Amino acid sequence: MAINKWWGRDPNERYWLEITNREDIGTNLLAPQVNDRGEPYWSYALVREVRPGDLVLHWDKNHGPGVVGYSHARGEAFASTIVWQSRGTYGRQRSASGPEPAWEAPLGGYRELKHPVTQARLREIEATIRALRDHLTEAVAGPLYFPFALSGTRPLRAAQGYLTKLPRALVEFLPELRALRQTAVSEPHESEVPDLSPASLPNPCKATGYGRQRDVQRRQAVERYAMDLVLSHYRSHGYEAEDVGAHSPWDITARKNGAEVHVEVKGSTTAREVIDLTEGEVRHAEGIPTCLVVIDQIELGDDLRCHGGRWRSWSDWSPARGELVATAYRYPLPAGGHGGRPSV
Repeated sequence: MAINKWWGRDPNERYWLEITNREDIGTNLLAPQVNDRGEPYWSYALVREVRPGDLVLHWDKNHGPGVVGYSHARGEAFASTIVWQSRGTYGRQRSASGPEPAWEAPLGGYRELKHPVTQARLREIEATIRALRDHLTEAVAGPLYFPFALSGTRPLRAAQGYLTKLPRALVEFLPELRALRQTAVSEPHESEVPDLSPASLPNPCKATGYGRQRDVQRRQAVERYAMDLVLSHYRSHGYEAEDVGAHSPWDITARKNGAEVHVEVKGSTTAREVIDLTEGEVRHAEGIPTCLVVIDQIELGDDLRCHGGRWRSWSDWSPARGELVATAYRYPLPAGGHGGRPSV
């Protein structure tokens, strides 16, 4: 069936909401290709629209109800099969059946939210959610596949369906989803919570307020400040500490009494729940014991002077491949490119 891909022109619209009572949340997205009447159903067909690196939030009907965690898509959706259980994997009453054609999208890196977004919490901001939906309805021609049912007679509840499209504006509004929205982009700007009043709701095709720190000098000042703090820390404890980041896939080598410590340092002006890593940093930490130090909430003045910062560290750190989320690609150019400027 044809899907109204209203989010297609905005690369920051990377969020989905699975509504389920399954016990293996975060394993995959899995839905039959047709409904009970043998017809294509939009909520099942949306599984095919999920792209690698997209973020899938999970609404658990059994425990909450509410959003309990999130995963990232690890590959393209593909044709698969599903066997319905007596209670229905997604809450539908139905007797057990044999394998049926299904759509499946692999997921990975499941994380439970530190603070689940409960149904009660969403009902507290129902007016804002309603304003967002109304704004999108005016801006978008066709169905939204909105994740919540809103009416004048009943309080907010999850939509009747399996997979729904979660607008990024709502993700960015909820502080409980800070880790999720940081996972979807690279370096966030200082502004963390956008205004979602009806007059200021973002255009569905407008770029998000997040992205890499645009001022290279400011970013370098923060990185240098964090490095100097960590170097001073190790030196004050009797280590010979050296900045090796210019020629090594880690930042600091610290030596003391014949022992050597490799340190990866990340600095940020915002509260970070997610960091960016290069392939070299990941491979090094997989093979050699590494200490990860993150100093966030650094105060940066207009004169590029830094102050303060919150320290966190992880000894013997090794990032799990299944929890890495792609935010960029390296693409080998194909043969056949034309030399010179493009014809116009």
